[in-house]
Amino acid sequence: MNYKYIGWCSDGEHDKVWVCIQLSGDRHGKFLTVWGRRGKKLQSKIVESTTYEMGKLARSKDAKGYVEIPKDKLHEVYPEFQQDLEKTTAWALLKS
Repeated sequence: MNYKYIGWCSDGEHDKVWVCIQLSGDRHGKFLTVWGRRGKKLQSKIVESTTYEMGKLARSKDAKGYVEIPKDKLHEVYPEFQQDLEKTTAWALLKS
């Protein structure tokens, strides 16, 4: 998977993730955004956008308290993420 951004917000009040995955295209294409509290059902949305606009959206998450983490750290933070993501992605692709 082509992860563009993995953010984790854990400030004592929140414990959630926001992830952007590029599904197709180079500068313009489809992206899957996935978000939610750890251990709860994830929400998702497929978006057609430019890489620039998705980068701007990801940077806005930093301003909301998310901290960008590397892919290998995601497994430490949210061990079930890959399994939850696969379920969420399958449904999101079926809806599109």
